[in-house]
Amino acid sequence: MRQLFRKNALGLVAASALLASCGPLISFGDEGPADEIYTLRYQGSYPASGSGPVVFIDEPAVADSLKGDKVAVALPGNRRSTIDGVRWSAPLADLIRDYVLRSLAASSEARMVGDGGLDIQSSCRLGLKVWEMDFVPGARAADDKVSVVLEFTLVRLKDNQLLGMPTIAKQVSTRGSGTDAVMAAFHEAMGDAAGDAASWFGKAHEACDAG
Repeated sequence: MRQLFRKNALGLVAASALLASCGPLISFGDEGPADEIYTLRYQGSYPASGSGPVVFIDEPAVADSLKGDKVAVALPGNRRSTIDGVRWSAPLADLIRDYVLRSLAASSEARMVGDGGLDIQSSCRLGLKVWEMDFVPGARAADDKVSVVLEFTLVRLKDNQLLGMPTIAKQVSTRGSGTDAVMAAFHEAMGDAAGDAASWFGKAHEACDAG
């Protein structure tokens, strides 16, 4: 079983120099050839077709360090790394769009469309910016956490009216060590963020057919 290998960036100067020459500061594992692969999937039921406005979800824009399928690590001093030997099951932007689409469809009457829905006439377009989806190691294992920051933009298409632009930020402490604890914290943080997004979207999307 892979265990968290911590190298504290705030340690001795000699240790810091060694870290700088050894690549990523965080490692989850053995030197085996296969990565551990984790998905990010909405755990609720598949929604029935709603009767509300059609809302198209754009492909999310992501911060530079979040492009691709690597699991990002935020380090002190504005430094970035990734978790060695661990990756998402698909590009992070795809996973988050699918998660948001299902969660909002399940919690509202909106008819949500995403990948492959460009030819469908929509009332609103939902933009999404992923600012953070980071593992944040602390000085002690007990201080480890994940941080998720999502910005939503809802625009009514017939008049380009901005209906809302909330930013939702969630931090969840990891419970335990190793990959499973970190990825469970990501799922919890995404669930919390999706719940807040649903509370906002449930009212905001009603204006998609107004005006």
